[in-house]
Amino acid sequence: MMFKAYLVVCFLATAANAQSILVVRLVDGSDASEGRVEVYNNGTWGTVCDDSWDDTDAGVVCRSLGFHSGTRVLGSPAFGQGSGDILLDDVSCNGTETNLGDCSNAGLGVHNCAHFEDAGVRCSTGVRLVDGTMLGSGRVEVLYNGEWGTVCNDGWDLTDANVVCRSLGLGAARVAFWAAVFGEGTGTIVLDDVSCSGDETSIFDCGNSGLGTNNCGHSDDAGVICEHGVRLVAGSNASEGRVEVYYNGAWGTVCDDSWDDTDARVVCRSLGFDSGTGVLGSPAFGQGSGEILLDDVSCTGTETNIGDCSNAGLGVHNCGHFEDAGVRCFELNFEDVRLVDGFMLGSGRVEVFYNGEWGTVCDYRWDWFDANVVCRSLGLGRAIAAFWAAFFGEGTGTIVLDDVSCSGDETSIFDCGSAGLGTNNCGHSEDAGVVCANGVRLVDGSDASEGRVEVYINGAWGTVCDDSWDDTDARVVCRTLGFDSGTAVGNAEFGQGSGDILLDDVSCTGTETDFRLCSNAGFGVHNCTHFEDAGVRCSTVYVVRLVDGSDESEGRVEVYARNNGAWGTVCDDSWDDTDARVVCRHLGFDSGTGVGNAEFGQGSGDILLDDVSCTGTETNLGDCSNAGFRVHNCVHSEDAGVFCSGQTVSAELRLVDGTCNSEGRVEIFYDGVWGTICDDFWDDTDAGVVCRSLGYSSGTAVGSAEFGQGSGDIIFDNVECSAGDTALEYCRSNAPFDNNCSHAEDAGVRCTE
Repeated sequence: MMFKAYLVVCFLATAANAQSILVVRLVDGSDASEGRVEVYNNGTWGTVCDDSWDDTDAGVVCRSLGFHSGTRVLGSPAFGQGSGDILLDDVSCNGTETNLGDCSNAGLGVHNCAHFEDAGVRCSTGVRLVDGTMLGSGRVEVLYNGEWGTVCNDGWDLTDANVVCRSLGLGAARVAFWAAVFGEGTGTIVLDDVSCSGDETSIFDCGNSGLGTNNCGHSDDAGVICEHGVRLVAGSNASEGRVEVYYNGAWGTVCDDSWDDTDARVVCRSLGFDSGTGVLGSPAFGQGSGEILLDDVSCTGTETNIGDCSNAGLGVHNCGHFEDAGVRCFELNFEDVRLVDGFMLGSGRVEVFYNGEWGTVCDYRWDWFDANVVCRSLGLGRAIAAFWAAFFGEGTGTIVLDDVSCSGDETSIFDCGSAGLGTNNCGHSEDAGVVCANGVRLVDGSDASEGRVEVYINGAWGTVCDDSWDDTDARVVCRTLGFDSGTAVGNAEFGQGSGDILLDDVSCTGTETDFRLCSNAGFGVHNCTHFEDAGVRCSTVYVVRLVDGSDESEGRVEVYARNNGAWGTVCDDSWDDTDARVVCRHLGFDSGTGVGNAEFGQGSGDILLDDVSCTGTETNLGDCSNAGFRVHNCVHSEDAGVFCSGQTVSAELRLVDGTCNSEGRVEIFYDGVWGTICDDFWDDTDAGVVCRSLGYSSGTAVGSAEFGQGSGDIIFDNVECSAGDTALEYCRSNAPFDNNCSHAEDAGVRCTE
């Protein structure tokens, strides 16, 4: 037995030296047939560099994944940059390989690339429909020996047609056609006597008389009409995306001229959803490529397929891809949740829709984690409190859920553990309830920072009347949603809402931390119509820093937004000296010049701003025009930077509550407020920087609020200065206002002459 085991080990080692079988996957494509190529090695996934990457290499990848063929995609713009190791470079396949590991390459982990060179592929099933009279229809053609040929209709039936339609993502087959209904093709008749069982993923998997073997003429060419000719691309999930339609062998887009919710509902129902809303233009789901196939779509709502709706004609349009239409689909099923009978916005008894009626949730084991899932699923932020014992009154009907147990990561309460739908040992005196962090949202703005103000009460969203609506009210709304400030707009500037007008005569003092605390006429009491719907434009004050320069006057520009919680970079698209001067003046310099192309190295994390365009009068980068928070078409090789010039003025420091001027609690004036420093990592090097900036020669650090607890914000935490730092704000630290401290940890110093 020992000898046999030794032989096996030797064989495996020899095989490993000869070739490496790599597991391959496609990531971040619009569907399973395309994406960034990633390979698995030594327990982790890594990417492939696009040096010498070509269609032959792509074909090997695609065939190994069960597709017929493939084409290369170079660089990261199409499918984004990967992370982790770059595992393969200089890949060169001859086309006969069955696995990417069989192809010549520079060696696992050997490369001279960055992730903006990550290789991708678009795979093909080797099947297309051409010369159809409607979307998702046409003569069936297959790719063989590098050219397209046809399929003979001998034995051709709905089962065979079904395999074709499903392989193209066009749903089930409606009709199988014979006798060249869609016209006669040319070239080889590739398949004859096709016999599918219906379970195949490709027509090439079905029984047939042999590739190129037939007794037919092109007058026998087979065709199909598929269930639909539409797909959704580039959404965050399968229920939303850019609408693309299939015609004459290729996918194309739909122009948003006259696009509305009626059109969206037809699309969504054809894809198996219950309803949907229309999304105009490319910002939400990106611009498509290829032809714009439909324009001026006008559905009545009774159609079963978008191809049945009135339109300008296939391929007839006056649009660009920045007008590509999209949809957000949804299902009206038992996975509906609402809050009813609450005494404030975003609160109430939890009710769920099941078997055609609304029912309640039992409070046994009901806790904050369960409540949090409900609040987030309704777009109401986190949960503030979970309530028991029918706090919001007893409901009626079925008690649908009991023993609910959520981890907190679920997107719906129905994803949480429970006793089973309709299974309970409770009465309505145990109905569960919640209060959510906010009961407000912004709708129909160009991005998340603006829109019509809508509030949630008693299971529905409604609008706010603009009577007495002003900037003070807007600022409270914006702060409730995590922004720093805001301005008010009225007269339904973001379009008229629907449903009830829930608030009128809103009057905030400006000190409220939550919009719900503002005075108003009472829920549902108003003398308004929807053309008076109120809106807001919220703004964020960006904290700015310069990174990886030779000193504090230059570097890569990075910004921190309090509602994002992390540092990110700025893209250099349209970046110029005017933008740079705003950054530099914000940091205390007199002027500055802009640089791009990651002159100070590539950053990491999110690219937060793009297409920045300052007028020069702004005091903060967040006041400048831009594409929208986290909206960009960039990679980190385009990170913007600045060279600042002129005298810088350090942030103002003071020592408070010491026994003399040279000691005390350290307080810093930052972003318009005085605040303290947390003592995490606080040491004599940090104290020395503080003391020298105040005119002393050195200093020693003290912590644990030795000079008493301060008040207001804790501005810096985890401060780690080096001996060469000239001001506290140049030391390494957490982002401003980001801390895990209390004032019992306020830092202090004792300075010496």
